[in-house]
This record gives sequence, structure tokens and C-alpha cells, in this order.
Amino acid sequence: MAKAGIFASPQILDAGPRGGAGTEVMSALSTGGKKKLHFFKGDEAGTAIGSHTVFDFTGEAQSVGMVQTWNQCNEMLLTSTDKRSAVLLMDTETGATKAELAVKRQQKNWSLNVDSITPMQKFEQYKSAQEYQLYGLGDDGHTVFAMNHDSRAGQNVEEYVIRADSHRKYKSYIFTCHAQTKAGYLVLGRTDGAISLYDAIMKSENASCVLDGYPGPVSSIDVSGDGSMVAWTTPEFVLFTCPSPAHWEKGKKEGKPKILQLTVRPEDRDKLTWIEQEGDEPGEGTSPGWTPIKFDATTHRDEDGLTEREIIAYSGTAQVRWNVRQARAAWQALEDGGEKAKATLEGVVTTMGGAVFRHMTVGEDMDVVALEGEVVKSLRF
Repeated sequence: MAKAGIFASPQILDAGPRGGAGTEVMSALSTGGKKKLHFFKGDEAGTAIGSHTVFDFTGEAQSVGMVQTWNQCNEMLLTSTDKRSAVLLMDTETGATKAELAVKRQQKNWSLNVDSITPMQKFEQYKSAQEYQLYGLGDDGHTVFAMNHDSRAGQNVEEYVIRADSHRKYKSYIFTCHAQTKAGYLVLGRTDGAISLYDAIMKSENASCVLDGYPGPVSSIDVSGDGSMVAWTTPEFVLFTCPSPAHWEKGKKEGKPKILQLTVRPEDRDKLTWIEQEGDEPGEGTSPGWTPIKFDATTHRDEDGLTEREIIAYSGTAQVRWNVRQARAAWQALEDGGEKAKATLEGVVTTMGGAVFRHMTVGEDMDVVALEGEVVKSLRF
């Protein structure tokens, strides 16, 4: 079986409100083997505001794997493809590496290779904090881990480690991507096309609910802050569902929710960038090459009543947006089993000025996009 690293979507672009007021947005773009981070303002032009070479704690330059903003963009958490067992903590003002966090197993001389990380609670990175609580995938998708680092203590503590192949149910698949709710519930995508919902993954390897039915791998996934909506992609499909609290919590039995397919109108299909997969006929690509799926309104100001309004993904130069209210209504009709209920919902396609290879939603109406050539722009809806 192919490794998850082939399918996973490293977060090489991230953005968030800067400072306590949250009135400014800053984005960071990693350049991989070029060993630099580039920073941009959250304006329409994506004005460049500088760059830093990334070093480990010994002063050796590092190829950046993914970037995660933290502490109101005053700091960044980075993974390194040169030192896969480490998570680097960078000061964004000076570019200095403040700490190097290595996740150690209980076994002697056995480090965990980090693939990707995410805050344990959604929106946590937008707050002022000296503590870093993370979920992550490691060992090419075989391991799920939780890490807690307190910068005041100067050390990181491994809470639990779960090897995906240590349980009989996990021997036939690999994890590919993950997303979390405000309450810390975790949803994982897998190579077999299924998604798994967990309420307390670090206490049990058993998922509360598993949804499948589409060929994998799951290439990206996102969840609303309250856990009431999940959207994910496979090479061919964009999918949506509305789990109930019972689907997240172990011990509660409830039928699995239906899955709605998010599509585009037939006349808009030619606007997407079709990519050939293994088994496709030459010239007949079946994959739209989706960028990671995102809900909008990823904002720390959710206490003001702001909620997700749209689901956003890109295919080449095409931006596709699905209205959340329409998606929920279409899903509910499908769930209720009405005779005229459709299993699909068509989105709105807008052609961009260039091909988008990464994007990150910020606040209630902004999408930060990265174009080829290390160009970053901010779009407002």
C-alpha cells in the first residue's frame, strides 16, 4: 500500500489575525527545500513583509514541511523534512528558533517522525498563549499523537502515542489528514476513503463513528467549529455530512449520517483542472486536483456569533464555493429520504487570475491564496 505522505496535504501556507486586536492579518508561506519562510500582509495585494531562513536549535538550516501560526501570529510552529522528529518554534519578528520540540516514544532511541500538526482545539492558535497543545500525524500516517508544550517550563511532554497499526482495525489503512473541533474532537481521513470521528482519541483507539462508501484516499478534511458539519475531498469527490453529537461520542448508538456530494454544474466542469490518475485513459483525467477543503469563518471571534457560511476549494484557476445553508438543507432532505431529494449540491465557480495551489480561510470573509511563484493574495467575499 502507498504511504500516506503521498496523499497528505502539508499546510505550507497559514494565516491568522495578528496581535491582540486581530485587526491585521499575516500569512506565512514555506518554501520547502529553499529553507525560508515568506511573510505577507493580509491585504488584497498580499504585500510582502519579509522572510526568514529557518534554522534548527543547533543553527543548521532546515527545509520546512508545514507551518502553523500560533500565539496571534507572534510565533510559528514548523515541521522539518530534514529533521522529521522535530517541531520547531519560531519567533516571527526575529526569525529565531526559540525551541525544538522532539516527540519521544517510551522505547529507547525511538523518535516519532512528524508528518503534520494541528491545534488540539480549533481557533486556539489565535489566542495569546504560552502553552502549545497539538494533535498530529506521524510515521507516514501510522501514528496519531498529542503533544503539550509549555514554553515557561522549557520542555514538551508526550501525552499519549497511538500506533495506527497496533490495533486490529487499523492494520489495513493509513491516516492521511486530520481536523479538530473547538471541543477537541478529532476527525481523521484514511487511505481507504473513510473518515473516522473521535471524541477522546488519546484514551481509546476505537472511533465513535466511521463513514465510508467512496474510494480513497481522503486527501483533505475540515470540520466546523462546533462539529456539526464535516467536508472532505478524495481525488474525485468533494463530500459533506452533518454528524450529530451522538456520532462523536462513544457509547451512543445512532445510524450513520448520509453523505452529500458537492459538485459543479455540467457547464462549469471544463473550468476545473482535470488530472489523470492511475487507470485513467490518456487525456481523460478524473481528478479535479482539489486544494485542501476549507470552511470559511475560521475566526477567534466566534463568541460574537459568527458561523461558517461557505465551503471553499480550488481546482487550478477555478475557485468553487458551496453555500453552507444550502448544503445543510440538501443534506437534511437526503437524510429525511424524500423522493425528490438529490444526493448532490452544485457550487459557484469563479475563474481566478492564476492557479491556486494552497489557500487558508481567515476571519469571516477572507481567503488567503498562494499562487505559483511564491505569490500570496487575499480575497474578500
